[in-house]
Amino acid sequence: LSLAGFYFNPSQASLDNVTCFLCHKSMEGWGPSDDPFDEHLVHSPNCAWAVCRCVKRKFNDNELPFSWDDEDQLPTSKRMEELRLSTFNNWWPYDKIRGWVGTSKKMAKAGFYYAPSYESKDNVVCMYCEVGLEGWESKDDPM
Repeated sequence: LSLAGFYFNPSQASLDNVTCFLCHKSMEGWGPSDDPFDEHLVHSPNCAWAVCRCVKRKFNDNELPFSWDDEDQLPTSKRMEELRLSTFNNWWPYDKIRGWVGTSKKMAKAGFYYAPSYESKDNVVCMYCEVGLEGWESKDDPM
């Protein structure tokens, strides 16, 4: 569930409720065969995390043919760039540092989405090859 972007958010009425950290979509009523990646995409197809993380997982699992038939899925499409950028929200640690080359906009344009961890507050991942990069320095250019 957490890899699909969800955190546990139960209530008295819904003991298995989870919520996406980015799009805030809540889901409940999980069954044993429910796939959180599939469910996230179905119920929140415009969530940047669902698109960046969940769609790539499907390609890796060979459940979908990787196809460029939909121009909106091209790495250079405006839609994909905007979705990647929205994963940074206001969390990218370097956007407010004057003169920093690797801004969230440049990261998104280069194909990265934001995927921080406890160990790395500046980890980004390429949504197409899944290479993660961290330890950014002020003059590093993601392009």
